[in-house]
Amino acid sequence: MRVAIKQVDAFSDVPFGGNPAGVVLNAEGLDDAAMLGIAREMNLSETAFVTPSDVADFRVRFFTPRREVDLCGHATIGTFAALEEEGRLAKDRTTFTQETGAGVLPVEIQREGPRPLFMMTQALPTFREASSRTEVAALLRIDADELLDLPVAVVSTGLPWLTFGLRSLKTLSGLRPDFPAIAKASREGDYVGFSVFSPETLKPESTYHIRSFAPVVNIDEDPVCGTCNGCVSAYVVNCRVVPLSDHVCMTAEAGYGVDRPGRVSTIVERRGDRITAVRVGGPAVTVLDGAIETGIRR
Repeated sequence: MRVAIKQVDAFSDVPFGGNPAGVVLNAEGLDDAAMLGIAREMNLSETAFVTPSDVADFRVRFFTPRREVDLCGHATIGTFAALEEEGRLAKDRTTFTQETGAGVLPVEIQREGPRPLFMMTQALPTFREASSRTEVAALLRIDADELLDLPVAVVSTGLPWLTFGLRSLKTLSGLRPDFPAIAKASREGDYVGFSVFSPETLKPESTYHIRSFAPVVNIDEDPVCGTCNGCVSAYVVNCRVVPLSDHVCMTAEAGYGVDRPGRVSTIVERRGDRITAVRVGGPAVTVLDGAIETGIRR
């Protein structure tokens, strides 16, 4: 049995930028083992599988080469870009829903520009303080003084990431993480990995520069991570790193450490001191369109 599959570069409007995701738009008939096998064969950070849903427009499942995860930001952007490309998103609608392991979440498409922009709503953020600054610094092989004077927290907008900031872009760009130790800490702390940002940026229009490390799921560095940016944008609003309003719009730059630059748009909505929505998005471009053999006999 062969199934159609695409590879889509999310958070980029040019090929070979941003973060690549595999997308199987017609995954009915594939069991968990087949989905995991396809994800391993694609060997990307995540591959998405679309099936019908009774509670949303689509059900989308996300697999790393190692296991299923509840939510993936860049694979969501890639999935809905592929659905739009195949004419499966009604032109008279701009908001669609996906059933995920993190709940039923909306995805908005903006068709006004030269290339569609896809904005996904993530789960409402949760925060818990975690590792000490000294412990985190040791895992990154830097001095604790390089960290911002803010809590080191596990933040989740669908996936939990250990989230914290560094003072300088130079330090962030020069990190030499201890990946085996980070994987061990991730297992023990029950989070996916490290989401590290700096308010210093390469481009003046950017709000922060971000790098994401997830060796526990076999991803030493994720080029441009959607759930990480949801966590960081919620964190910088919660910690008042950025000017606050009821509608905080930010731009993140990422992927430079692995030569796959990308940009992520984020929106954090607030009511009083409470975050009421976190939205993350960007463009995407298909770089591969073909089929894969599953080994399943009809």
